[in-house]
Amino acid sequence: MKQRKEDQAWDLRLSAWFDGEASDMDAAEVRAHLMESPESRAKVQQWRSLREDLALLQPEEPSAEQLFTMQSRFEDGLANEVFRVARALRLWNRAAVLLLALGFGMWVADRLLLSVPTDTYASEPSAIDEAIREFLAAPASQD
Repeated sequence: MKQRKEDQAWDLRLSAWFDGEASDMDAAEVRAHLMESPESRAKVQQWRSLREDLALLQPEEPSAEQLFTMQSRFEDGLANEVFRVARALRLWNRAAVLLLALGFGMWVADRLLLSVPTDTYASEPSAIDEAIREFLAAPASQD
């Protein structure tokens, strides 16, 4: 069965009054309406019962001791995490420095220890070199 528009309007006003959102003038009108309407009083009573049931599901506010314990655990966990990250960063930094030193050492060894001197001289011409020069210098025979 469809709810009449007037009933819907009162439901909205009742809800606002029940939630403490009605103005003083609206609250007075809603209280007067509740005195005359058993259906509206029954709705408000259902809402109160529902609110009480829901309140049972809500946890109590934590005590100062519980808050302190939670804060301590959080801070300990955070400090632990920061310590682990800092330790990992130190290890990575050491590895990077070691690799950098190794690379630099290899570069120095390549430049200083393993390089071939650039001031090498050609050997004296051998007998074969002389024979090749004479052959190339000789005019071709015309047979």
